Amino acid sequence: MRAIPITHITQETRMSKSNLTDGSADAIAATAVITIVVFTLYLWLSGMPS
Repeated sequence: MRAIPITHITQETRMSKSNLTDGSADAIAATAVITIVVFTLYLWLSGMPS
């Protein structure tokens, strides 16, 4: 049986944390884009005559 080097384990741990961070950043960016689009539509439609 072959032992797994410690550096390999820490690289995998860093990779999973990096993926989690990327996922959080993607979620924040998507929320920001949707918020900007909705707010822009609100401003555009509120300026139209009823």
